[in-house]
Amino acid sequence: MSRAVAVCHGPFGRVSIYDLDRPLVLHAHREAHLIFFLEGSRGLVSIKGRSTLVDPFMGVAINPWEPHSFQPERAGSFGLFLVVYLKPEWLAAQTMTPAGALAFPASELVLTRELASWRDEVVGMLMSSHRELNLEPVLMALAQASSEPIGLDLASALIHLAPKGALDRRVLRARSLIEDHPSHEGALERVAREAGLSRAHFFKLFREQVGVTPTVFANTVRLDAALDRLVFSGDPVTRISHALGFSCQSVFTRFFTAHMGMAPRDYRRVLRRVGPTSPLAKTILPGQMALKACHV
Repeated sequence: MSRAVAVCHGPFGRVSIYDLDRPLVLHAHREAHLIFFLEGSRGLVSIKGRSTLVDPFMGVAINPWEPHSFQPERAGSFGLFLVVYLKPEWLAAQTMTPAGALAFPASELVLTRELASWRDEVVGMLMSSHRELNLEPVLMALAQASSEPIGLDLASALIHLAPKGALDRRVLRARSLIEDHPSHEGALERVAREAGLSRAHFFKLFREQVGVTPTVFANTVRLDAALDRLVFSGDPVTRISHALGFSCQSVFTRFFTAHMGMAPRDYRRVLRRVGPTSPLAKTILPGQMALKACHV
């Protein structure tokens, strides 16, 4: 069973160390996404149908909303990975550029000495017992190093990912409905019906304009809502499951595990948080600042 070794959420996004032995379904993130191998079994990351082997010599960079999946090189074998999710607005603020999203120039990251050094610095900080982690400058350096293999500067790599031209009003309505009501599973069919479109036509239009299918978009919104509640509230998993419209806790756990690789309770077990508190915050989670010791 895959497990979280270390998890830290902050203004930058989130950064984690996962020990993975199972595939992850096709999914996407709002954040810019970096994956680095640490030890054990290597992993295959597929982005737009192209697979990259994440190993000691190669990492992966994934743009916001870029669909991807993961599977261990050998089924049932554990592999330890550093997984970084960086908010585009945080990256833009660090580089003093207009608000946008990080577009990595290539999905394959050759592990240069500099990149490996910053990766190891992040791992060392995550595995430390210090209560205060000043991760932001290190993560920014890691992002900068990840943009350098083909000689691009990070600031010049920040671009707007909005599609050319205005979004179709039906797509805008669908996106807003999904984001405002992550627990409403019938949103997609409802919007397609009210727009007078067949489900197939609506799904095609949404994918063309947003870049992902409505299902992947809805799953991303739902997963983000689950993470917010796990991180910033003391609600039990059963209550979170009910709030997000899952029929029962086991269905929620299967959904979370398929996207994250581990159960929600395991994710919360090693969680710690830095920076401002979310409006969702109610209580400090028990043991939130504790980090399970692990040799990396």
